[in-house]
Amino acid sequence: MAQQNIPQDGDLDLGSLFKIIGKGFQNLFNAIGNFFKGIFHYIILGFVFVRNNALKLGLAMFIGAAVGLYFDLTKPRQFVSTLIVKPNFKSTKQLYANINYFNELVKQKDSILLAEALNITVSEAVSLKKFTIQPIINKNEKYELFNEFVQEIDSALVKHINFNEFTTAFTNYDYHYHKIEVNSINNTIFKKLERPIVSSVENNLYFRNQKKINNENLLQNEKILNASLQHIDTLRKIYNEVLLSEAKKQETGTNITLAKGTKNTSEIELFNESLDLNEELIDNNSKKAEETDILNVVSSFSDVGEKERSILKKWTFLLGVGLGLAMLVFILLKRLNKYLKNYK
Repeated sequence: MAQQNIPQDGDLDLGSLFKIIGKGFQNLFNAIGNFFKGIFHYIILGFVFVRNNALKLGLAMFIGAAVGLYFDLTKPRQFVSTLIVKPNFKSTKQLYANINYFNELVKQKDSILLAEALNITVSEAVSLKKFTIQPIINKNEKYELFNEFVQEIDSALVKHINFNEFTTAFTNYDYHYHKIEVNSINNTIFKKLERPIVSSVENNLYFRNQKKINNENLLQNEKILNASLQHIDTLRKIYNEVLLSEAKKQETGTNITLAKGTKNTSEIELFNESLDLNEELIDNNSKKAEETDILNVVSSFSDVGEKERSILKKWTFLLGVGLGLAMLVFILLKRLNKYLKNYK
């Protein structure tokens, strides 16, 4: 009788392991396939739903767009202009509050109070339709402000603060530049609004005091830097005279050595100190230029406003999409009601 090959226990365990692994991969691929099949199935159901209700949805959107087009053609044409500013002394919140106040007066149609606030006529105030303000978002600004923040705080606290935590606390008020947009049916009124908008912040007593103190500090710092530069120049002049005098004495045979402290104060060190003071003076002058006003106007209102062209603000688009969505909700609610009636 021929000897039968009896498999070892190790071969049985290894074969079972490969079968388990193979079955695991098969189940994984099946699950992934079923997932994508399910997504595809619901996409097809969506297309079927739209096809079955295309007439109702299309008719609703057409009626909404037609009504919106009528409103767009009959309402007065609006114009828009933009003012870009850079607030100083943390006056951004006050600026936002003032712009929102002007816009609230427009909503309430309080043309008399709006005319007084902006120093314009009542008829010009009536022509104003909207005030909006928003920051000009620049991601690099966040990194710059974070670096400035890290340099100002105690070094022991730096390790407990990361960039993500800093950006979480970052608000629209923290950006440097902000855009004020005004809508009006009068396309020549915008230049008249610039000075009153800026004055609404600059007339605040708190910010005026901040500006006064800041200007005095910058002026005092400038005097100190100029005096230090003069002192450094005097030291350099004296140092050079001493070197020349020593050189002449050495030529005549007299050996005189400069004091130890004088040797340490070299011409190069004095020159580098002078360069550092000049850089500080340049920075001080830059701050004077940037912080002269409470509200710096970066870009003024245009003399003549531009026509409002945004499709998202047209009644044709808003009513067309709105009525289409309303019809969609109505159809879904009708189906839900039918399903609930038949539910057991």
